[in-house]
Amino acid sequence: MNWTEKYRPKTLREILGNEKAISELKAWADEWEKGIIPEKKAVILSGKPGIGKTSAALALANDYGWPVIELNASDVRSASKIESIIVPSATNETFSSDGRFLPSKRGGRKLILFDEADNLYESSGREKTDNEYTDKGGKRAIIEAIKVSKQPIILIVNDHYSLTKGSGSLLKEYCLNIKFYGAPSNQIIDFLKDICRRENINVHPSVIKTIAEKNDGDIRSALNDLQAICIGKRIVDMKDVDAIGFRDREQEIFNFLRELFRAKDLKNIKRKLFELNESPENLIMWLDENLPLQYTETQDIANAYDFISRADMFLGRIYKRQQFDLMLYASELMCGGIVISKSRYYPIAKYNFPFWLSEMKRSKQNRETRDNLCKKIGKLLHVSQNKVIESIFPYFKYVFKTNHTFAKEMIRKADLTEDEILLLVDQSKELAEKLLSKDEEREEKNLIQILEESEETEEETDERKQMKLLDF
Repeated sequence: MNWTEKYRPKTLREILGNEKAISELKAWADEWEKGIIPEKKAVILSGKPGIGKTSAALALANDYGWPVIELNASDVRSASKIESIIVPSATNETFSSDGRFLPSKRGGRKLILFDEADNLYESSGREKTDNEYTDKGGKRAIIEAIKVSKQPIILIVNDHYSLTKGSGSLLKEYCLNIKFYGAPSNQIIDFLKDICRRENINVHPSVIKTIAEKNDGDIRSALNDLQAICIGKRIVDMKDVDAIGFRDREQEIFNFLRELFRAKDLKNIKRKLFELNESPENLIMWLDENLPLQYTETQDIANAYDFISRADMFLGRIYKRQQFDLMLYASELMCGGIVISKSRYYPIAKYNFPFWLSEMKRSKQNRETRDNLCKKIGKLLHVSQNKVIESIFPYFKYVFKTNHTFAKEMIRKADLTEDEILLLVDQSKELAEKLLSKDEEREEKNLIQILEESEETEEETDERKQMKLLDF
């Protein structure tokens, strides 16, 4: 079973962080519970994904004994669907779990929960999508439902502005906005430790701390990471943390690419881009790698690459001039450009991990070994690590490979590890073993001694010759 569902909070007391938000939510619910219809019949819970908004709404309903009618704006976006589902639910009375009629005048309540509400259609009229006409105006339908509602309504959004802009501006007047924030790392750490105890898994404290810090307040993502590295194990240590490095992120990006290449709505892609939270310099490599796999028309590819190249110019200016406010423009330009560049619908292709990123991932250990080695060389030469990497390292490596006496002396003075020696001799294990061999060291010492004795003998011979000349 998925741990995010297994350990979802059952009551508001179990929600991590957000004490102020929970207090405001309870005060609003208390008015409904007392039989008073609040001035603002609906609540907007806003904040980034995974921080407990939906869990708080479900926990609230559980605490107050309210049945839940749950909808998702990804499935129910149009005005007609909203009017056919939400309006009757908001205006009709409710029943208890055992079938008893509970009139609202006597405190009978049900919670209408509308998730991903910032994904609603906005303008009026009809739009053709996938050969079917869908009427729009979902935000207006929500507003009308709130006006006539006799039941509490909660709208859950990642982006408050996306919901309340345009035709949704009246929602500010009819809804109480409650902002949620990411849980503090110490609370997530305690929560993950409790999960490990319940699951009877021994997880190193550093692993839990790394997961909590990596997910930056995202409880759902932290719990998913913990479950991923604990599957089939009873003991988990730091080496297992590497398994969550790229895996989950890859799946998120692949899902984003599928939506991007088939998208027609730029606003929806902008929202998905915000949720993805990927740096433009990484995203541009994903797009560059997979664009030719998805688009097959030459002109479509050329047009899309034109937008990608312009975004790349933005990135160059960002780092050259430190104008980091251009980051958002670069991401939106490359993604929006790809959407408007296609001339027809393309079936979903199989996407690849960017070659450059995979090479960097593969060579990570070698680069770390090189950096440590250059730091040691820099210490011996009294220069910086960067100076060694830029100017000295190639020459040092050449001399190390060709002059074994020098190599042995550097191994001793710099205390080089086996991995560092292998890097210097281009992974030649035979040569590395030879340099580390003590027998060869003895042979070299004997050879040096022979040479020194030979030089002394030659000097003695020269002296004898000079004495004979003097005698003569």
